[in-house]
Amino acid sequence: MLVSAPGRAQVDAGMLGRVLGQRDPGRPLSIVVELPAGAATPPGLTLLGPGFAAFRGSAQTVAALGAAHPDWRLDWAPPRRTLLNVADDVTRAVRFRDFTGLMGKGVVVGIVDTGFDPKHPDLRDAQGKSRVTWALDLSRGPYGKHPDLESEYGCTAPANGCAVFSGADLDELIAGDSVQLPRDTLGHGTHVASLALGNGLSDNPPKYVGIAPEATMIGVRVTRTGDGAILDPDVLLATRFVFERAEALGLPAVVNLSLGSDFGGHDGLTGLERGLAASVGPEHPGRAIVVAAGNSGGIYGPISQSYPEPFGIHTEVHVPRASSVRVPIVAPSVGKSSTQATIYVWISGRPGDALSVGVDDADGEWIEPLPPGEGAAYSDKGVEVTILNQVVDDTSPIASGSNGAVVVIEGTWKSGATFAIRLEGHGTARLWLQSEGDLAPGAGSPGALFPRASKEGTIGIPASNAELISVGATVNRIAWTDRAQHHLALEKLGNMSPPVSDSAAYFSGAGPNALGQMKPDLVAPGAFVIGAMSTLADPSKNGGAGIFAGSSVCGDQPDCLVVDDFHALSSGTSMAAPIVTGAVALLFQRDPKLDQNAVRTLLQAGAKALGGKVPIEQQVGPGELDLVGTLAVLGSDDSPLGSLPDRNESWVAFASSYVHPDPSWPVEGVLQLRSAEERVVDGFNPASLALEVDGGRVTTPLTRVAPGLWRFSLSADAKTGGSQLTARVVFAGEPLIIRTLPIAVDHSLVDDGADARGGCAVAGSRDLPWWFLISIVWLLSRNTRKRC
Repeated sequence: MLVSAPGRAQVDAGMLGRVLGQRDPGRPLSIVVELPAGAATPPGLTLLGPGFAAFRGSAQTVAALGAAHPDWRLDWAPPRRTLLNVADDVTRAVRFRDFTGLMGKGVVVGIVDTGFDPKHPDLRDAQGKSRVTWALDLSRGPYGKHPDLESEYGCTAPANGCAVFSGADLDELIAGDSVQLPRDTLGHGTHVASLALGNGLSDNPPKYVGIAPEATMIGVRVTRTGDGAILDPDVLLATRFVFERAEALGLPAVVNLSLGSDFGGHDGLTGLERGLAASVGPEHPGRAIVVAAGNSGGIYGPISQSYPEPFGIHTEVHVPRASSVRVPIVAPSVGKSSTQATIYVWISGRPGDALSVGVDDADGEWIEPLPPGEGAAYSDKGVEVTILNQVVDDTSPIASGSNGAVVVIEGTWKSGATFAIRLEGHGTARLWLQSEGDLAPGAGSPGALFPRASKEGTIGIPASNAELISVGATVNRIAWTDRAQHHLALEKLGNMSPPVSDSAAYFSGAGPNALGQMKPDLVAPGAFVIGAMSTLADPSKNGGAGIFAGSSVCGDQPDCLVVDDFHALSSGTSMAAPIVTGAVALLFQRDPKLDQNAVRTLLQAGAKALGGKVPIEQQVGPGELDLVGTLAVLGSDDSPLGSLPDRNESWVAFASSYVHPDPSWPVEGVLQLRSAEERVVDGFNPASLALEVDGGRVTTPLTRVAPGLWRFSLSADAKTGGSQLTARVVFAGEPLIIRTLPIAVDHSLVDDGADARGGCAVAGSRDLPWWFLISIVWLLSRNTRKRC
């Protein structure tokens, strides 16, 4: 049954509620409002940052707000989620601190997360005082000690509620009424905070020390409820709170965001990403934002010999002119007869593409494809489907210029059912999935999946924004001793058996973003990292629940991730991001006027190649955090660097594993020059370095960015698909590095060669039957996967 007829009208209240999976018309929504340039924040809205505000209300009031203010842009998304020592052997942070004396003193580290444990010794100083100078808690009502600040940040608004605490408030509560203290029941925020700035004082001598152990912390609990859901306006509000409180203290600040999701165009244009990017940059020296790359890089299979693998949350298909392409969606069984869930699909195209979007179910064609510029909602068989195909208005999540479409499938269906996105017209479509309800990843399911998926392009949101520093994860350790003195060793991690230290973590989101820009910006240890454990997250005290419950890893040893009464292991790009955040704090102590791009450049120039396995280089970007390498770059004016690059130690990284046959679609590359002694190479005559290309062209010539760090881009001509592009870096007339990239219209042709099927696509008449009738059982080795 058609709920709303196709057309170009604004997204109405009913459609808005359905798209966000909120059928209750009275349930409040949180919306990011982008205001016209120079506009003041109107009454009823909360300022989030330059040009952005928050509004909370029902779907009806949100729709009415958009109708009353057509010059405002309203941006919304389903909830983001947190993205769930040996690390020093990789980052060499201790050597950096020893050489420089820098410990993060005089720098604010903002932890925007699930909260923090104020009583944890690693977050208090030697006198037992809190190292948290300010805290904002969005899970409760006003505390009342700072009414002006609570009013400023919207805590007193009826639909919001939050509390502001000073460091002195926390010390009073620690000594007295601990019931009023901020809490971290999930444990994620406490763990993340300690990796950035923990001082290790829970042990004597300190054992598990963060990267910047003398930094000042500002903590924000951004989860309003206990389910871990995080709303975009709250992330922006929290970031504003950190930067403004740090500015009041006269200190530089770096904000850590170990959170994200897969809903959006992966082009940096969501309201969340643009709002965050507006808070950093050349006009904001002494500010930086570090974001986890996301944990959606895992691809799974084999499920069955009859169906294409691997399975994952991202795929890419080419739609030839006058053809129909079906991209199946697997909604796996959840252990019961029916599934109640919401599946969000984002489809992104290139400028000039013209794709109509429809939906099929297991019986075949279901909803006719809608052409660009149209949107509609449908209801049938207990399932509601909303399609917004390039509907760009003030209440659509699709930003102007993104050439995107959104499909939302919400309701109850037979467990194990399949759906499909049907595409007609012409262009190259990139698709991403996000699941909620019974299919939420981590709730006994991997979530909805595409067959013949790609690890490449799984960088999360907001990490896909070019202005934000995104961090992927490497394997930190493969063996440890738990609290009960059991010695444990991983036999398998993802597809690695046995696991290898200093490898790319299988789950870590890979670039590029949808614009072809290289992501992540850096990688750091993120698999089985030891950090602080909130008392409320100790599995021996909470019934074996939470992120430190080890039953999925160790079976009959549920405490196996706990190493002592104060520390535990966790995995995810959530753990990698704060390690880089701590490194930024060290750089800000040295020079508080550095801006976001300067910090990123220094860290990338000092990066090193991984010593373990790298399934695809797009998970790694320019390299792995190495603070001693960054120190060499910082001292390059005073200390000699290597002058002759070595072909075994230098490397090239490409943003994509293949080149599109389109000169307007270049592939970015990074060249890292290192000597035979693994030292950064600089100071040579630039004329001795050259880039040569066969089968394509140099779009952007080799450009020096920093000592040892060069950038370039390449492209291929039209109608060259099926051939190869060869790039040669030449030094002093001799080949230094030679790399070959295939030329293809989509990733599936790189893997499988020419086929009538583009990815999981069927080319030809719309009346063709499905190629795939897919069923899936969630198969997880006990040692293969942990999402935090």
